[in-house]
Amino acid sequence: MTETTTGRPLGRRRFLQTTALAAGGTALVAAHPAAAQADADFEEWFGNVSNYEGIVDMRGAETVSVAVGAEGNGGGFAFEPAAVRVDPGTEVTWEWTGEGGVHNVAAEDGSYESEMVTDAGETFAHAFDGEGVSLYACTPHKAMGMKAAIVAGDIDVGASTAAPDYVPQEPEYDGWFDGVDNFEGTVDMRGREEVRIAVDTDDSGAPVFSPPAVHVDPGTRVLWEWSGDTAHAVAAADGSYTGPEQSSGMWGLAFDGTGISKYACSFHGDGGMRGAVVVGNIFEGVRELTVEQVSLLGVYGAALLSPLALGVLMWVRSWYGAAEETETLPSRAPPNSGV
Repeated sequence: MTETTTGRPLGRRRFLQTTALAAGGTALVAAHPAAAQADADFEEWFGNVSNYEGIVDMRGAETVSVAVGAEGNGGGFAFEPAAVRVDPGTEVTWEWTGEGGVHNVAAEDGSYESEMVTDAGETFAHAFDGEGVSLYACTPHKAMGMKAAIVAGDIDVGASTAAPDYVPQEPEYDGWFDGVDNFEGTVDMRGREEVRIAVDTDDSGAPVFSPPAVHVDPGTRVLWEWSGDTAHAVAAADGSYTGPEQSSGMWGLAFDGTGISKYACSFHGDGGMRGAVVVGNIFEGVRELTVEQVSLLGVYGAALLSPLALGVLMWVRSWYGAAEETETLPSRAPPNSGV
């Protein structure tokens, strides 16, 4: 293998992706913008790809990996997942399984290409700096359906989102999701720096949070994204935080500690517009927190602590680019309160 291969992907994107961080000492493929192929017929590209089940949303993930030689198309002739959505600036690492013979990773527009590889554990990395769609394939097995795509950014490619992964053990919500029609389980989003929850309507026009329940690691930023014409506001069931009333844009919190934060829309909670953020390993108990001094880009408000000992650092980001502010928050100890 040449310098086009690397071990585990390096670097972390800065808060709000203002700058892509680079880590030295590892040779990577030169970073080209994602190919401007958004007008391509996305579904047609995947017409003969047996393992394609929609786009896997990996925005906010610290690392994104794709298996080369996964099961599909009659053997070890697939990329898994076949379609991935990432943040601009994300480095994607492909890792060979050793199945299906010799494979490579080759962009349709020629912007990147790996060597032909057979050995399990070999890797190839490429960073996608701009918004767009990059279609790629394994050259020897393209006709068999060994094709895939990376979608960088929020562009609409007219494809569905793949079914989420749910946690193996459901938390106890004490009836919180009774009457929430779109609740099918807690979506496992651990391993991500940032998680997005849509503030939207379902197929019947009812207002919903989607997904309504997520499991994240301590320190994860959770973003609520509004769409549509109806105003909603995110409000904690225990009163520890309340978001702005709005019909578009984004608002978010950074959760730390261990516990469950239940929330609802201030206006439509009684109608089933409810959600929950599960933080950390709740089955090993809740640990108390203190909030250190914090200075973050775009921070508004103050540090809040819920009765579940969740350290909540509030920040707001305007979809339309409101002026940035920086505020230093004092240290606070958690209150002695029960659930």
